[in-house]
Amino acid sequence: MNGNIKQIYEEYELLLLTEQHIETLYNWNIEEKHFEYYTCRPLKLCQSFQEYVSRMLTAISKREKRIYVLMRKEDCHIPLGKITLFDFNSRNHSAEFGYYLPKNNRAQGLGSIMLEKFIETSFKDDELNLNKIYATTSSNNLPSIKLLEKFGFRLDGRLREHCWIDEYKYDQLVYSILKHEWIK
Repeated sequence: MNGNIKQIYEEYELLLLTEQHIETLYNWNIEEKHFEYYTCRPLKLCQSFQEYVSRMLTAISKREKRIYVLMRKEDCHIPLGKITLFDFNSRNHSAEFGYYLPKNNRAQGLGSIMLEKFIETSFKDDELNLNKIYATTSSNNLPSIKLLEKFGFRLDGRLREHCWIDEYKYDQLVYSILKHEWIK
């Protein structure tokens, strides 16, 4: 990392989600008109803020998910993006993750900063003891594919016509990175 990029990178931090951040994330859900473009999973949009808070806090308290938010260090009250680690498999030392940036924070390099900090955090966490992290994306989501490949994720597999968006069918791609591939 050259000095200028490193300085920009250091302006941000990845923090575990707190209750004070949940309203911002809920608003992203309300404002996003096309979640179907960003996930191959069934959409589970909450009807109310209380339902959203309950769902988030339950998943966190049951240790089903770890939700991180990207913040600018000078203003740790406004999340810029989120990344969620889930589907923990302690036997195989793996977990899946998904990430999201609201429209106004896309195409600014924040995805790269968030993913790099997340990979580092995930592999250094002794409690998680992960050997592999993986993500799925739709074959039409070129920004996500480019981001994953930029950080050395490899295409593990393709589920053909697994993601339906409107009347179009796309493949679901599974990308992963192993701990020894990240630690150089």
